[in-house]
Amino acid sequence: MPESLYEDNESHYFYCRSFFANDESSHVSTTAKRDDYKIRVPPTFRSNPANRDGVYLVFANGIVRDTRMGLEWLAGPDKNTTWDEANSWVQSLDIDGGGWRMPTLDELESLYKKGTGLRNMTPHLKTRGWWVWSGELEGSAEARSFSFGHGYRGYIFRGNSCNERVFAVRSRSD
Repeated sequence: MPESLYEDNESHYFYCRSFFANDESSHVSTTAKRDDYKIRVPPTFRSNPANRDGVYLVFANGIVRDTRMGLEWLAGPDKNTTWDEANSWVQSLDIDGGGWRMPTLDELESLYKKGTGLRNMTPHLKTRGWWVWSGELEGSAEARSFSFGHGYRGYIFRGNSCNERVFAVRSRSD
């Protein structure tokens, strides 16, 4: 049974297991490839967000738009992820026209709202992890990440994957 379920405007269901699908028969129009998995999401329905949560517009393909900051977010695989795996995933995305990158610490901190959802952020960015990688490096071996458990910034060895997750972000003013 799929862990995630998306529905388009025509009531066709798109399934993915934790954002991963290996089923080639899946009725999905956009595929971003990475070495060992495929990320599949339905097309964006810009004119018809699936949900609204305060300043957040949530689209059927998993994109979450922060109307206050002018940013669009996409939660990555909900699994322990090294910085290099996170960066590779973000670079491979072509969902809804591409333009995705890893977030800055300031952008991640803008999502932090103590007491909101299970992870102190909008519950529409689905993750079971407490830390999210940023695109900011600390020397050649470490990278910065943000803790949604306590709302602070840290840095850690890029090869660490314990409880680290990835979000993709892009600027959107329309």
